[in-house]
Amino acid sequence: MTKEETLSTLSRIIDDYNALKDPKYRNADIDILKRDYNLLMEMKEFQKGNTEYAHIVNAISQTINKMTPKNENGWRSVSERGINKAIPPVVRKKNQVAQTSFEWIDKKSRESCFINNGYWGAKNYMVMDIIGYYLLLKEGKNLLPKEPAPIFNDMNSIAIRESSVSGNNIPLSNQSTMNDQDIKRIENTRYWILFDDMEFRKSTSLNMSSNEIRDLLLETSRVEFKLVFPVRMWDGKKAKEQTYNMNLFSRLFEFGYVDKDTRSDGVVQNREYRISFNTTLGELFAHNLLSKSYDWLDNRFYSLPYNAQIFYRRFLIHNDYASIPLKIETIAEALSLQDKNITNLVGTIETNILKPLIEYGLIDSYEKNEEGLFGLKFTIKRSEKRKPDENNSQK
Repeated sequence: MTKEETLSTLSRIIDDYNALKDPKYRNADIDILKRDYNLLMEMKEFQKGNTEYAHIVNAISQTINKMTPKNENGWRSVSERGINKAIPPVVRKKNQVAQTSFEWIDKKSRESCFINNGYWGAKNYMVMDIIGYYLLLKEGKNLLPKEPAPIFNDMNSIAIRESSVSGNNIPLSNQSTMNDQDIKRIENTRYWILFDDMEFRKSTSLNMSSNEIRDLLLETSRVEFKLVFPVRMWDGKKAKEQTYNMNLFSRLFEFGYVDKDTRSDGVVQNREYRISFNTTLGELFAHNLLSKSYDWLDNRFYSLPYNAQIFYRRFLIHNDYASIPLKIETIAEALSLQDKNITNLVGTIETNILKPLIEYGLIDSYEKNEEGLFGLKFTIKRSEKRKPDENNSQK
């Protein structure tokens, strides 16, 4: 294909795409789009710097993503809203000594919130998605529960429970695996789940070793929180989100494991895990899930760049707004982005967050605007979120 031929083909593709009725993902032929996308990839070397080329590549890629089944292996997970809203990412800064505590002020209540004993990032959020879905499937006997089943009736019932469960801890055995007493203690708690490495890999579509999965679960379980936590409360047939100011630090869950498959050289290839949500925050997490306070993700989401995952959680997943304006300072603060160079920061936001979200089909486009004294602002554009059929969701 010569450069002249690419210009003719590019013009034809643009005209054909623009001629499609809106919404294009409902009116396009996906085979034709894929054919044209392949042609666009072939002419890439000839069209460097061509903005029309870049725009049509993004547009067709986005439409193909919307038309493609999001979960080819049939696996999706749920993402509990309280975790995404209340817990910010906490990353270890370059050349920083290990910090034991992180504090911030909740913007609505002006109460202090804390994270102790670790950091929090994309993979920790992922763990909570996966184990939260396992909990719902267990409670619904391999289907998501059809009706809400809240644990708490009001804020006072949470306070009473917080006082009674403070200090709850299922100690892990000093052995490499749990003993029978450890297993019995977990299984005697109200909300607990059982899974193994193979199930976890399937849920995430990530190729993690057994040791990596164990270490990630351990790291996530050790972090302690004192939060202003959103809680979905049901009043008859209606639900309303309220916030509970935690009085004491709490972990999200306690867990133990059993080695199930070990090679002759001692390397563990498969472990079985038991997780108990027997802490204050664990029960609030379970309450929200059982009260249907969650959103949907498919497992390809976990292959997105970490900052793209966190941005989607913090700003997009729990609302249906078609247009979302965000100042660059707001994005940097919410994602703990440390770069003071505005040019580099803008590049990070566009390259590692917004463009991957467009390619994945989670947003349609974005605009970048200068707002006088208020500085740079991104406006995120997207269509309405599609809601899956919960009755077909199973493990």
